[in-house]
Amino acid sequence: MADAKPVKILFCIDSLARGGTELQLTGLIDRLDRARFSPHLLTIRPSDPELTPDHCPHLAWNIPRLLSPKAVWSIIQLNRYLREENFQIVQTFFQDSTVFAGFAARLAGVPVRLACFRDLGFWRTRSQALLLSSVYPMMTSFLCNAKIVKQNFIEHDGLRPDKISVIYNGIDIESLPWVEHQGPTLHIGIVGNLTRQVKRTDLFIKAAGIISRQAKYSNITWHIVGDGQLRSELEALAQDEGIAQQVVFAGRISVVSEYLEKLQVGVLCSDSEGFSNALLEYMLKGCACVATAVGGNVEAIKDKDTGLLVPADNAQALADSLLELINDVNLRRELAARARLFCESGFNWEKCVNEHQAIYLKTDPLL
Repeated sequence: MADAKPVKILFCIDSLARGGTELQLTGLIDRLDRARFSPHLLTIRPSDPELTPDHCPHLAWNIPRLLSPKAVWSIIQLNRYLREENFQIVQTFFQDSTVFAGFAARLAGVPVRLACFRDLGFWRTRSQALLLSSVYPMMTSFLCNAKIVKQNFIEHDGLRPDKISVIYNGIDIESLPWVEHQGPTLHIGIVGNLTRQVKRTDLFIKAAGIISRQAKYSNITWHIVGDGQLRSELEALAQDEGIAQQVVFAGRISVVSEYLEKLQVGVLCSDSEGFSNALLEYMLKGCACVATAVGGNVEAIKDKDTGLLVPADNAQALADSLLELINDVNLRRELAARARLFCESGFNWEKCVNEHQAIYLKTDPLL
C-alpha cells in the first residue's frame, strides 16, 4: 500500500508536565515513523508549552472538570473533529483523558481505541473506578508499561488478558553514558517530582537521618532532585532530622542525566510505582540502586544482582540497604555495572517505538 496515507493517531493526555508518563508520550510522538503515522496531540488541561512535540498538531483545550456542561460540549466537539479528520486511532493517558477521549472516540466510531495504564492505580477512588468501569468496555485494547501493571488491572477491573499488551518504557541510552564512580560513597540521591506523597521522599530523608546520626557518616550529601508543593514540608523534615546541612534540594533540573554524574547511589522509595524512568536512568548512569519492592521496580531490579530491593514504608530497611552500599564499595560498583548491562539489553527507544507501531498496524483494520 505504497500510496496509502499515514494513519492518523490522536494522543490524549490530561496535560504535559515534566513527569515520566508525559515524557514517554512526547518521546514516542517524536520518534514515530511519519511515513506511516500522523500523530496529533490533545491536552485537556494547561500544559508546559516547552514540552509540546515538534511537527505535531496540538489541540490545547481547557476542561477543568469532567462532570460539567463544558466537558459535555467538548466531547461533542471532539466527536465531530474525529469524524471530520478521519482518525483511525485514539490513544489515551491518565484517567480523565481516558474518560473524555475514550467516550468521544466511541461515539465517533474510531476503529482503534487504546487506553494506557502506567501505574497501579494509587489514585483510585470509588467514584473514579465506577466512571472508568463504564469507559473501559468502549476501548478496543490496552497498553501497560510493566507486567505487574497488567496483572493489577486484570484483577481490579476484570479486563481480558488478551486485550492488554506490555511495552516497557523507551530510554535514550546514548544520552546516558556510563560513569565509573570511584572512591567512597559520599553522594546519594533521589529523583522525582515533589508533588505526590506516594513518591515518599520523606522516607528518603528519614533514612538519611538514621544513617547520619552516626558520626562517621556525617560527610555524606543527600540530593533531592525535583520540585513541587511538598518541598517546604520536606525541608522542615530535614531540619527536624538534624540533617538540613547535608541535604541538597536541587530543584527541577533540565538535564537530569548530567546531575546523576554526581551520584554514586540512586534511590526510589515509592509506595506504588508503574515502571520508573528515574530507575532506568540511575542504572544507565552507573548509580547503584536501592528501590522499594513495588510495581515495576521488581521487573527492573533483581535483588542483589542489579540493585537492592527493600520493603515499602520502612525507613530502617531503606537505611540498612543504603549502609550496605556505603560500607561495601565493591558491592556498589558490581551492582551498578550489572544494572547497566541489563538496561542496555532490554530498554531503548527503538524497541519501544517498534512495539507501539506493531500494535497500531496489527489493530488497525485499514492496514
